[in-house]
Amino acid sequence: MLTCRILSLLMACVSLICLLMALVTDYWLVVYGGKDIAHSGLWKTCIAGRCFAPTAPYDYIVATRAFLILASLAALASSVSLSASFTQCTLYNVRGSFIGSITAFAAGLCTLIAVAVYVAESWENSDSSIQQTYEWSFYLAWAAFPMLLMAGIFSLLLHLRSPAPGYGNI
Repeated sequence: MLTCRILSLLMACVSLICLLMALVTDYWLVVYGGKDIAHSGLWKTCIAGRCFAPTAPYDYIVATRAFLILASLAALASSVSLSASFTQCTLYNVRGSFIGSITAFAAGLCTLIAVAVYVAESWENSDSSIQQTYEWSFYLAWAAFPMLLMAGIFSLLLHLRSPAPGYGNI
């Protein structure tokens, strides 16, 4: 059971770091064209070495930001509750491993929605001389998704296999 507890906490913390890195960096999409290279993220776009924040971002960018922020908050809650599961503390007969499992699954769902919205709306290339590729910030968000699922599974296994809190354990 200690292995499940450690693995779930490790996966939740690493996925939180991946989500935060993906959220703040600006290498989601890189465009190679003629003479210039441009890269963009959720907060700013850089073209030929000059970066700017769009005054009115597209709706899919706003939706991706919102779901990644929600995913980051849920992953933080999962990490905190899984850290608390190392103690024998229960809150209203609910253990930290169960709360960690629920919040990890919620973070995974929010991450999946954010990345799916970004993929569905960002790929518009009508010019054949321009090459667009997803870059490492995008892949960090994708990498967080299976880690959050594994953190949820490990903490759910921990919750199901540990004895129920009650007076008999005192």
